[in-house]
Order: sequence, then structure tokens, then C-alpha cells
Amino acid sequence: MGQLSGPTTAVVFAAWVVCEILDGVTNAADRASFGVLTQTFAPDLVEAVTIQGGALQQRQRELPAQLTLYLVLALWLWRNLSYKEVWRRLADGCAFSGGAPDLPVPASGAPQASSITRARERLGTEPLALLFAQTAGPLADPETPGAFWRGYRLSAVDGTCLDVPDTAANRACFGGPTDGAFPQLRLVAHSEIGTRCLIDASFDAYNTSEKALCERLADSFAPDMLTVFDAGFCGTDLYRTITATGAQTIMRAGAQFELAPLEVLSDGSYTAQLSKGGPLVRVIEYTVYTDTQTPQGHKSTVGETITLVTSLLDIDRFPIADFPGLYAARWEAEILFAAVKTELRGGTTVRFRSQTPDLVRQEAWALLLLYQALSDLITRAAGHAQLDPDRISFTTALNTARRSVNQTGGRFSP
Repeated sequence: MGQLSGPTTAVVFAAWVVCEILDGVTNAADRASFGVLTQTFAPDLVEAVTIQGGALQQRQRELPAQLTLYLVLALWLWRNLSYKEVWRRLADGCAFSGGAPDLPVPASGAPQASSITRARERLGTEPLALLFAQTAGPLADPETPGAFWRGYRLSAVDGTCLDVPDTAANRACFGGPTDGAFPQLRLVAHSEIGTRCLIDASFDAYNTSEKALCERLADSFAPDMLTVFDAGFCGTDLYRTITATGAQTIMRAGAQFELAPLEVLSDGSYTAQLSKGGPLVRVIEYTVYTDTQTPQGHKSTVGETITLVTSLLDIDRFPIADFPGLYAARWEAEILFAAVKTELRGGTTVRFRSQTPDLVRQEAWALLLLYQALSDLITRAAGHAQLDPDRISFTTALNTARRSVNQTGGRFSP
């Protein structure tokens, strides 16, 4: 491959590298399974979490727990296809009929949808939650563009809601907006800026607050991290939870915070207490101006004042000029949610398949797991090509992952 000559060439090269990483797999275990799925979620790890999660089966079934777990992941790869069609794609990618005798293909060529539903119920949620805990985490190295700042690994926390099927059980369990057409679960993700991978995630019923969900992610913060939070997360309790881990933080403070200056610093920022008797923070204020065009052709400029509070008190080590860019980088999390809700979930026209809360939770973990597998693929491809991961199309990675399942062959090792 010759020297890159421009942005378009770089993107084409990045897409080529994504394909090469999957096409060039030499590990026998990867060749004997499901492409990108087993490249990130190795069969021995999947077996371990199914056992630990209580899904070990005493008698052999058409759909053993390990295979069912891969099938649940694959349901998000082909979100618009039926259970049977997704099964056939797995079967095409792995020679079950001539492979392991204890994993036979059903005589019909695919199990009935009801059989897959029962297999999912036997599998439960815990194995997927355990698999996520084992495989989520930062992917960037110090050379990854945009992933580090002044010695800190950059991360972001943000939240969103996902529609789930409108059944009585789902509505009773998850709730939703008063005027909403569907029940919703609330998701909060802790992601790495630079790679957009998931460091951790938590979800629950719609009426669970984002702060409460974020508190559950405390173990994912570390002393080498600087985490950026959007408005709505700012608060004394959460600030103390995060900084107690040794991590540094930037939070956007709303108008309800009375940040009375204690000391005005030489760079124009000042120190204040986040709340009465609360922690000491450094306050940074700046205005963002947006130009808009009126129908009459007149340009109008609107300014928005942004107030940030941070645990980074040293004005020499952490210059004020860097903070607007750091706060803007939190949009990496918004791009993550766009990928999850549009590319993987399918936007407003495709929703979860599950009619019961337990299977909705199973699907939610599977959605996050598949996103992480694609983030892993993109990050490795970017490193190989010496590119910013932002330059690699998520859609390209997704389509390559779909092909990778079909292209691998051989025996499945249960």
C-alpha cells in the first residue's frame, strides 16, 4: 500500500484494514467459530461465563448454552432477520453438520423460533452480564489520537433511553414516559474518548436516575482517568464518588448551583464549593456563540454560557484554554449512542425482540457486547493503519463483521 494521498484514500485504506484483520485470522480457534464474535469473545471465555452464570446444562440439547449466547449476539448483527435466518448464518459460518457430534444441526436446518426462545430463557441474563464485565474496558494506548491529555486517559459519561416491546410485563417492569408509545430502559455508559469503546455500562427501569446508574459504575474509574460529564450528572455525591477513586473529573454545572467564588485565580477561573460544605472545585466559565440565518437573510448570533467544575485545581498544569475542547470531546459518547441506537438497533423502526423483562435485559447486554466487539475491531484496525479510530466507519466495521461470520469455517469447539 502506497503513501496516503488524502482523506478519502485514508478512509478507503482504513476499511481495507478492517477486512484484512478478519480475513487474516490465523488462530485456529477463531477460524473454527464466528469471525468477529469469537475474536473478541473466545469460546473458552464464553464457556466459563455460562458455567459461572448458572447456565450449565445437565443434558445435551440442540441449542447448548454457549451456542445460544453466540446466537443472542448474532441477533443484533442481523436485527431485521428472523431467529431461523440468523441461525442459518451461524450454521453457514461453522460446519456443524460435519463438525462436533455433540452440536448437531437440527434436521429441519434450523430450530423453531419457540426452541430458540426457550434456549434464551435457559441461558438467562447473568452469563452476558459476566461476559461484558470480562471484556469491557479501555482499548487505547498512549499513541491513540485523542485518547490522552496531560497524562490522563480521557473518558466520558452520558445516558440515553432505549425503547423495548410494548408488552404488559415490559411496561410494568421498565415503565416509560407518560405519553410514550413504548416502555423504555435507561442506559448510562462510561466510554473511552478516542476509541469510543465501552469501559462500563449500567441500565435499569426508565424512572432510575442517571446519577444512580452512574454510581454503579464507580469501579470503572481509576487514578489515571479524567472523565467528562454532561449537565444532569453534576452533584456533590457523585463528584465525591468519582474523585474518591482517584479519578479527575469535569462536570457541567447548571444554574441551580450557587458557585460563590472563594478565590479568583490568575487565569480567570475561580475556586468555589460545589455545595454548602461540599468539595472545593475550580470553576471555568466561557461562552459559545452560534451564528444562525433568519428567513429574511439576516444573521443572528446567539451566545450560550457554559459553566464547568473540575477537580483539576492547578492552573499551570491544566491551562484554562484546554477545557472547552475537553468538554466538547464528550460528544464521543453521543456518537457511541448513535451507533448503538441507529446502526445496531436500527433506529425507530427496529426494537428489541423480547416480550419479557428478563430477555430484554439479555438483549441489552448483547447489544453492548456487540458494540464492544466492533469497537475492538475498529481500534485494532486503526492501530495497524496508524490512523485515528474516528477515521474508520462504524458501518464498514459492522458489515465486515457480518461477512466474517459467514466466511469462517471449521469445527465449533464447545
